[in-house]
Amino acid sequence: MVVHVGLKVKSRKGFMKDLVTLVNGGAHSPEPVLVVDEEVARELGYEGGEAVEASIADTTREVYLVRDALELTLKGEGSEELSRIAAHLVIHPKLEEPLITDTTIDELGIQVISFSKGFWRHVNDPPNKVRRSMLKPN
Repeated sequence: MVVHVGLKVKSRKGFMKDLVTLVNGGAHSPEPVLVVDEEVARELGYEGGEAVEASIADTTREVYLVRDALELTLKGEGSEELSRIAAHLVIHPKLEEPLITDTTIDELGIQVISFSKGFWRHVNDPPNKVRRSMLKPN
């Protein structure tokens, strides 16, 4: 089990998409970003961007950065909106699932309780509130 959260993603081009997104505390970015594959990027109105090198665990890879491209809303239960931030878009052509990085996690107020059990809470939740990871779509 890992932690997945629901995000409502609004692009500056006027497109919106709901995503189940991997909370990846091991991925670092200096500013909030959402990392997606080329298909999701197109659904948000973007194709390509500024080519940049990204360090990924055991290698570096060319990805594409679109600055100030998105507004991310962290979703809770039902129609509950927990937090909202501006973020850059990173297009990673070989990505298997959308993910958010450490800075994005912090800015959205996500506090992971257990990665292995998929438990988390929002910074504004009471201490006894435990949220469960969303199921990743097939």
